[in-house]
This record gives sequence, C-alpha cells and structure tokens, in this order.
Amino acid sequence: MFFTFLVFHFVIVAARASVVFEDCGSAYDLQTVNIQGCGMRMPCFVTLGDRIPVNVRFHADFVSRQLDQDVIIQINFVHARTPVTPEPCETVMCPVRTDAETSFTSVMSVPTNMALNQRGYLQWRVYNEVGQRVLCYQVMVQTQNFVQKFLRHHLAVLDAKIEAIPFLRPSFKTNFFNSTLLLSKLITKK
Repeated sequence: MFFTFLVFHFVIVAARASVVFEDCGSAYDLQTVNIQGCGMRMPCFVTLGDRIPVNVRFHADFVSRQLDQDVIIQINFVHARTPVTPEPCETVMCPVRTDAETSFTSVMSVPTNMALNQRGYLQWRVYNEVGQRVLCYQVMVQTQNFVQKFLRHHLAVLDAKIEAIPFLRPSFKTNFFNSTLLLSKLITKK
C-alpha cells in the first residue's frame, strides 16, 4: 500500500512539474521546479562551470520572514556544495504570503571539480528563519562539459528536423498491400 502511495505521489508530482523531482520533506506545497535546459526527460544534464537558472513555485501554509537555501550535488558519494545567488528574499517579498502562490528564481553555479559523465542528485533545501525546512527537492542530474552540451543541443535540433521530413517509408501495411496486389495479379493472369 505504501509503495502504491509513493508511485502515485511521484506520478502526481511529475505531472505537475516541468522537471521530474522528488520532494524530500517540504513543509510548503512545492508545485513546480524548472531548471533551464531540462525538461521531463531524466536525467537533467548540468554543465560543469555553467550558471543555471532554477525557478520554483510553491504555496505557503504559514509565514516565513526569511529564506536561506542550501544546494548540494551528490555524485559518487561526493557532496559538492553549490553556490546559489540570489537568496530568495532578495527576489521575493518576504515575509512569504500564505494566500498566494509564490515563485522565485535563483542561479546555480555548477562546480568544475566534479566527475564528468556521472549521474547523481541535485538536492535543494530552503530553510526559514527558525531553521525549519520549508522546501526540499531532489532532481536526478548527469554532469557534462561544454562540448557535450553543444553536441546534445545540435543533435536535438537535427533530430527535430529529420522527424519533420515526410518520408515515404514502406510500412507493414503498404508492404502487405503491395504483396497482396502482386499476388492477385499473378493469380488472375493464369
């Protein structure tokens, strides 16, 4: 029963977000997580040394007067603290309101001293003035360098162009129809 609940919760969270994320104990109702360059496809590729905007939308059940964030990328049992600017209360009117949806964007600087082409998790935690964790989520990430980012982007563009070309590929139906037509002509010639 608990497993069914977790699967259902994961599906609901994934359906509401542009990035598939796992809520790791948010006190607020975390609605969406948007990471520039990432979509619903996992993992989210993060480029070493890149600065990536991350936007979250949530609904607060109680007032917080100050918000501080703690961001870590965990790869191969290595926890790398990730610099993030600005702090949420620099872009959001604090105290956080309880009668409206709140959104803020921060820019994450991906460390350059991490293993390349490795998968792990980005964990983002936001605490209020009393140290209560009000937002917490994890996203599966994979590291890449700038050359890989460039190639992935251009391959995606090329794939989209190829899919747009109307090929006249023979399908099973057309092959079956042509075979049947040929067979019927051979039979009627006799």
